[in-house]
Amino acid sequence: MNQRLTGADALRLSSARVSPRRVPDPDSIDLRALGRLFLSRWKTLLGVSLLAALVVYGLLTLSAPVYSATAKVLIDPRRTEVLSGSDIISTREPSQQVINSEIAILTSNVLIEEVINTVGPERIATLSSAPPEAADTLAMEQLVWTVRENLSVWSEADSFVIVVSFTATDPELAAEVTNTLVDTYIARQIETRRMSLGQAAVWLEEQLEILEDRIAQNEETISVMQTESLLNNGSTLENATQQITTLNNQLVAARAERVTAEAQVQQLNELLEKSGLEEASSQISSPTLETLRARARQLRQQDAVWAESVEPDHPRRAAILADLEQVQAEIGAEVRNVIAIRRGEYDVARMREQSLEETVGRMEERIVQISRGDIDLRQLERETEAARRTHEAMLTRLTETRTQERVQSAEATLVERATVPAGPSAPRPKLMGAVAGASAFAICVVALFFGEMTVTTFRTARELEAETGLPVLASLPLVPGRQRKNAFSRFGADPYSGYAERIRHLRTMLLMRDETVISTSVSVLSSVAAEGKTTTALALADMAVRAQRSAIVVDCDMRRTSLQENYHWAMQHDFAGYLRGTCSLSQAIHSPEELAFDVLTSNRPHPDLADELSSLWLQPVIEQLKESYDLVIIDGPPLLAVSDAAIIAKAADKRIYIVEHERTTRNEVRDGLAILADFQLPVDGMVLNKVSGRDAAEYRYG
Repeated sequence: MNQRLTGADALRLSSARVSPRRVPDPDSIDLRALGRLFLSRWKTLLGVSLLAALVVYGLLTLSAPVYSATAKVLIDPRRTEVLSGSDIISTREPSQQVINSEIAILTSNVLIEEVINTVGPERIATLSSAPPEAADTLAMEQLVWTVRENLSVWSEADSFVIVVSFTATDPELAAEVTNTLVDTYIARQIETRRMSLGQAAVWLEEQLEILEDRIAQNEETISVMQTESLLNNGSTLENATQQITTLNNQLVAARAERVTAEAQVQQLNELLEKSGLEEASSQISSPTLETLRARARQLRQQDAVWAESVEPDHPRRAAILADLEQVQAEIGAEVRNVIAIRRGEYDVARMREQSLEETVGRMEERIVQISRGDIDLRQLERETEAARRTHEAMLTRLTETRTQERVQSAEATLVERATVPAGPSAPRPKLMGAVAGASAFAICVVALFFGEMTVTTFRTARELEAETGLPVLASLPLVPGRQRKNAFSRFGADPYSGYAERIRHLRTMLLMRDETVISTSVSVLSSVAAEGKTTTALALADMAVRAQRSAIVVDCDMRRTSLQENYHWAMQHDFAGYLRGTCSLSQAIHSPEELAFDVLTSNRPHPDLADELSSLWLQPVIEQLKESYDLVIIDGPPLLAVSDAAIIAKAADKRIYIVEHERTTRNEVRDGLAILADFQLPVDGMVLNKVSGRDAAEYRYG
């Protein structure tokens, strides 16, 4: 919000008359200024802190004392292992989620209602804010709410300990409610676990009865099915399987024999067709053929011997050849006999194979028939076996459940029982009073610091100069409201007051810079109304008169005549009459008896004349007044309120800008100076008005 003017704007507004200065960082923190601020407000800070402490101390002293009883519970799942199997009810490992769940149970309405019934509703009703005669009629919901308001349950850090605290005006009641709540919580844990185990045992017994009936029915059905299968099929599936295995082995052997015989017969037939009987006989081995082949070789040898000496028709050789032919015929007969035997063996092997195939086929059909009936039997046997295993497991589980039900214990353990408190836990007036005082002091310090850091107005002339780049001609102290109207009238009685000195300094800065100038006009400007513009103009005129200078104040605000509103002069002619041409300028000027200078103002507001104001005709009026007065002070409307303020300011030789101390915002000053910059009207200086408190003390002299 602390927006600054650019360097170009500053040069335009000051007409390059202000020497360049170092621009401070708007985000910087003046520690000395903060220190002075806190020192100047130390009485306020201390007073607020003491007041807060006393108020809190007094209020707490009047309140009734309350007592708090505390018990502690440890969430510990450790227990004695009686059975080696897993628990029917699983034990939770302690964690923050488990702790939060147990805290919710401790504050549940179910548990609290049981505690109320145990302690007594009439005793709990004494904690309610209801009148005593209505205590008996309080509903259970109201009693539960009353207990919850006074009950605190939390977990200790880095542990599995839950702290239960109850507050009451009766110390014995506080201890009794706390212990009853903890005891009920632990008892309900055991009861809940035993109830769950009992329900599990009942369910297991019901399931065991169902399984026993199912097993008995299945066993009876299996016996009937086995008997029917044996009667219908003549054997069991196992026997049929063994038989078909044997037949399959025989069939494989028969097929091998048939293939071998078939191959031999086919080979002999091919030799007979291609090579003849003799070549075929060489491929057949038998004792008869071996003898005949040996006899044939012997006869060939004899024929060969005789062939060397005799012709084929020789009787001896002819006999040998006849014997050889006889042997060959016998070999052929033997070969045909062997082939016939081989064909017979092939036929036997083929028939045996066919017989075995038919037998195997019939056996397979039989096995299929047996298997169809055996599938249901095997399925029923598997179901029965599974039911037996389930029955055994559930029977074991039932035994464990009954045992765990007898030895069940709670997860929570009471580690600290609540005792009757010896003294009240609240209120603690001294401590809370000190805390309230310290808090109030801290809040005040923060508020001062925040207010100082976020200020959007001007507090010192240095800030105003740094923000605008224009010189501050004077810093005028604050004049009380009732004295503000005639503040300048006290200049004679107290000529060295702070206000008089600052007005005198402003007069000097305006009139003594150029001593060659005989008369001059000054426009007193401001951003908004009520910044002390009119008072400053009147005081400046009075101080000029005291310096032997003639002065006149011209009120150019046609919408609001501030001078006439304050003094109520009876004027025959006024400034408005001059503007309308009903009187001359000298007739419009008024010389009040209570003032040492003249004024040019209107009897009443004339908004219609405000639109007719123009520097073209106002400038001659000011020049005419300068011929009669050394100082012409123009008091116009605020720059940000109306548009004719800049036109009025254009008619003056000099312009001063009034900024109210700690009221006029930086944005308002920036916008007002920007309007003057748009009209190319330089500002001769700034005036920080209504400076109050410690900031105004430095301007006092004498």
